[in-house]
Amino acid sequence: MRILFSNASLMWGGNEKWTLNAAETLASRGHQVSVAVRERKLWLERQKANQVNWIEFPFLNDADLRTILGLRRFIRQNKIEIFLPTRSRDYWLGGWAALGTSAKYVMRMGITRTLPNTIKERLRYSIWPDGIIVNAEAVKQSLIAHPWIKGDRIRVIYNGVDQRERWTQSATRNSQELLVLAAGRVESEKGFDVLIDAMALAVKQEPRLICEIWGHGDLVDSLNAQIERLNLEEHVRLRGFTHDINRELARADIAVSSSYREGISNFILESWSAGVPLVATSIEGSAEIVHDRTRGLLVPPGDAHSMSNAILELVKNKSLRETCIAGGKQAIATTHNWTAMAEKMEAFFLEIANRK
Repeated sequence: MRILFSNASLMWGGNEKWTLNAAETLASRGHQVSVAVRERKLWLERQKANQVNWIEFPFLNDADLRTILGLRRFIRQNKIEIFLPTRSRDYWLGGWAALGTSAKYVMRMGITRTLPNTIKERLRYSIWPDGIIVNAEAVKQSLIAHPWIKGDRIRVIYNGVDQRERWTQSATRNSQELLVLAAGRVESEKGFDVLIDAMALAVKQEPRLICEIWGHGDLVDSLNAQIERLNLEEHVRLRGFTHDINRELARADIAVSSSYREGISNFILESWSAGVPLVATSIEGSAEIVHDRTRGLLVPPGDAHSMSNAILELVKNKSLRETCIAGGKQAIATTHNWTAMAEKMEAFFLEIANRK
């Protein structure tokens, strides 16, 4: 099939990682895949194979006529069959661009949303889409809670990671430390402030604990101030952005997903793939896939005491660690891998293409 993705972001995050992985996986399976982006360099330096066509558009705002007409021209000239925007701004521009073309318009959403009942939102989420891909049942339920959104056009397709890559404990790992690792955009919904509070409690019982938080964002200064206020400079480190979180996970003893709001976290899947026992907040998307005490430990979002206790329990309980590692690896092998994700996307695309 001839498939066009779009992603207007200038920052790298989970949505962008999903777009890259989906595009490259589908291209490797014989599809002709292009991705409309705002800055090609952001993507070219991260691609693993030169199989995807990256094209630049301005994506200036919701009324960017140059982008709308450029996308429409590209869709027509290249006989695109599936057009798949992956960000909120892309939905609006993409919807206008797809009008009057033969392409099927499929949105992808990775987070729960509550939408106002306006003409704009009805166009974006109900009238224009031929299909909507979501990465969790919780995201689907948040959409069909709006009676004007068609539930039969929504398909849950879980995120995946690359099974071909195998990660082992690094030889440079510090055996005198117990490394807790977290990653994501440094913004309020990721809950890193709660993780820091949890570390303040945990190190009182286990002083070998060290926490590294990888990512960039608006709250770096605020979190650094929190670390200083709690006298945690020796125990919590903000490490900035990394192109290869798997390399860092290879050094980790425990992974923590502390989010307040998420669909399916790529970091959870990466932790499972790396064989690192997991603590995650029991938000809707995470609770859907992290079976408590089988694939990880679930704690209430915003609860530093529960998070601290879960970290300490994994430190002390080898049998529980091994159970969670095995459960996570099984989840990757059976459900959360690129092959399974691509097969489900292909089936959904064919269903949409054949729909009368």
